[in-house]
Amino acid sequence: MCRILFVGMVLLFWSFGALAQTDSLTYVFGSPSNSQGSSYILTGKLIDQATKEPIEGVGLYIDGVYKGVNSDRFGTYIINLSPGNHRVAYRQVSKIPVIIEVTIYENAVVNLEMSDKSFELDGVVVMSDEMDRNVRNPITGVTKLTTQELKAIPAFLGEADIFKGLQLLPGVSSVGEGTSGINVRGAKTDQNLLLMDEALVLSSNHALGFLSAFNTDVTETFTLYKGNLPSRLGGRAGSALDIRMRDGDFQNWSGQVGIGTSNGRLLLEGPIVNDKVSVILGGRISNVNWLLNQARDFDIQNSELNFHDVYGGLSWKIGTGHTLEANTLLTGDFFRFSDEFGYDWSNRVSSLKYRGILSENVSLNVVYANGDFDNAFFDPEGLDAAQVDNGMTYQQGKVTATWANESLAINVGAEAIYYKGKPETLSPFGSESSVEEDRVEKERGLEYSAFANSEFELGENTGIVAGVRFSNYNQLGPDSVYQYRDNAPITEENIIGVVGVESGSIKNYSGIEPRLSIRQNLSSNSSIKMSYSRLNQYIQSVSNTFGPTPIDLWQLSTTYIPPQRSDSFSLGYFRNSKDNMWEFSVDGFYRRTDNQVEYRDFAQVFLNPHMETELVFGEGESYGTEFLIKKNLGIVTGWLAYTYSRSFFRTLSPFPEEQINRGEWFPSNFDKPHEVNFILSKKMYPRGLFNISINYATGRPVNAVNSSYVLGGLVVPEYSDRNEYRIPDYFRVDVSYTFEKVFSKKGDSLNFSIYNLLGRRNAYSVFWQKDDDSRQLRPYRLAILGSIFPSITYSIQFGHADE
Repeated sequence: MCRILFVGMVLLFWSFGALAQTDSLTYVFGSPSNSQGSSYILTGKLIDQATKEPIEGVGLYIDGVYKGVNSDRFGTYIINLSPGNHRVAYRQVSKIPVIIEVTIYENAVVNLEMSDKSFELDGVVVMSDEMDRNVRNPITGVTKLTTQELKAIPAFLGEADIFKGLQLLPGVSSVGEGTSGINVRGAKTDQNLLLMDEALVLSSNHALGFLSAFNTDVTETFTLYKGNLPSRLGGRAGSALDIRMRDGDFQNWSGQVGIGTSNGRLLLEGPIVNDKVSVILGGRISNVNWLLNQARDFDIQNSELNFHDVYGGLSWKIGTGHTLEANTLLTGDFFRFSDEFGYDWSNRVSSLKYRGILSENVSLNVVYANGDFDNAFFDPEGLDAAQVDNGMTYQQGKVTATWANESLAINVGAEAIYYKGKPETLSPFGSESSVEEDRVEKERGLEYSAFANSEFELGENTGIVAGVRFSNYNQLGPDSVYQYRDNAPITEENIIGVVGVESGSIKNYSGIEPRLSIRQNLSSNSSIKMSYSRLNQYIQSVSNTFGPTPIDLWQLSTTYIPPQRSDSFSLGYFRNSKDNMWEFSVDGFYRRTDNQVEYRDFAQVFLNPHMETELVFGEGESYGTEFLIKKNLGIVTGWLAYTYSRSFFRTLSPFPEEQINRGEWFPSNFDKPHEVNFILSKKMYPRGLFNISINYATGRPVNAVNSSYVLGGLVVPEYSDRNEYRIPDYFRVDVSYTFEKVFSKKGDSLNFSIYNLLGRRNAYSVFWQKDDDSRQLRPYRLAILGSIFPSITYSIQFGHADE
């Protein structure tokens, strides 16, 4: 029973990257007598010998030295060569290397086919990029995952999930049990820039955050920039997650059907015009209400949870080196907890993208995207039954041009995003409701930026990435701008008037954002890296909860809500050993953030026309060190990650009403000093894969009741300082086992997963309430997932891909 060949071979190919080689091919272009240039262009296209698909990520080695040039997603490569004879090797971890001898005295084109490596299965490899990319990449704090890696990690309800996988890496933590939001190096969840093929995504959650809205069947890679962001990325003060979606097959039709504990899945892809136009369609729909019906609690039995997501992508090769792509992601959720409360929300992200090679050295990317986000919170019963709706639409345009030769790559471009907040409305829910309608208009804003970035090598051992981004933001009318007393805190009591602005600019902010990252190789398998970046953020999420929920509000910068600005520093040491079988790294970071947002006690954030009266501003500080030991090759693979991370905040206002903890530093809601993640995958004979995940983290900070007293028959609590205490530490063990080709030779899989194997009641929060027989408030632990969650998922493929 050991034919997990597809997964095993793809993963194990990395361990044999330098072993298999073909005989050299010889090419001669021009002659010395006609040579007039000091260098010439060698370009061409690399395709898969079997599928005829372009091959991305093939590295070019000139005369035995890697030149930092890789083929793009169209299989195209461009490199400068000096006149004369050269030995050019094309290497990619899953392909047999191709070696050619080139005599070049004029610009030349060499198109090649590469074939898969063929060998006896020896183990399972967990890798996400070139074998030594962690050592040679000049940008520090970059993490890249593939869909195959995600599916090798035990997951909640058996569903591979982007954010769950990232949470197991150093420097990335979860905001709470079961949620898909992430905190990266002490940053807030809204400080993470989320992109889908360069299109902005504002909401990415399913099932109140238990799953992300990205179906791994239609995704390709996920790159997280934790430390230094390339200048083409901006708009957030923390990190950036760049999600790349798959193209459909240009040669043959294929698909996949899956059914699991939480959802059903369908994937279909293939050519509309062979080798010219392809389409990919993928969708998921929830299947969890039957689980709610098994609960003993009546309220849970009477609850309902539905979610869906649909992705469609169209790719058109309009000419050699020119491609047009269109895609759309549609997601939606509905949740009702008995007759108590509920959520209803939807999200759409659409984009149109052109990619083209204009000359031997110049390529161009143009993206237009727009999004539409709606959410609602409702109270379904009684005279107070009501629904609150809000949302946002946006339009985005981005142009990036790249010039590159053998040793230098330069990117320049511009980007603009127009935000339009939807009115926040209150409406009665049902005929018996006595709630009166209310409406609060939301802001509009235009954010635009220009950027330039250069990447170059100073010899074989030094790599530098330097860039700058200029960003500008305008709050646009119409809007009502409240006026407050001078030399007084911004509170509702200090409002002295309101000025209506019908059109034009209301408030303008701008800033220059330098970026710099340096890599210095100490040897062929070790390097040190350092970086600095400045980031500006003009939009933030406003919420009373710790995790990202559907009722979060996206709040634009205004006259009284300034943009956040962060300065980040990073220094790390990276080393590989035993032919890249093992990776070791230690990476330290420090971030300082200005104008970071926090909330006043008992803040009212919904239906508030003057949001600034509920917010306080100050500075944030985070620092820490990340350690990683990772085994890439062999029957047993995995990693051990430890993160020491601290995150603090303090208010800077001189007014007590705008201070928290008297203006002193205090831990942020996501300050978790210690976090350990251990992941192990073992190939099991004859065709199985066993995975185990062990997670430990310090409990996050909370407020607590120090004492209470009785006044007029009521129990009055006295609370501690903000985040003075912590909930209990977190510990969880997950396991999974996957069988390949169980019932079908065409390709199927059966996955068994157990989330929270030990059944620990890990605390999501701690709250205080009065017992019936006591006048004292007592603490109670709130555990979202306090028991074992087994799941089973079966998938079967059909079409050419399985043959």
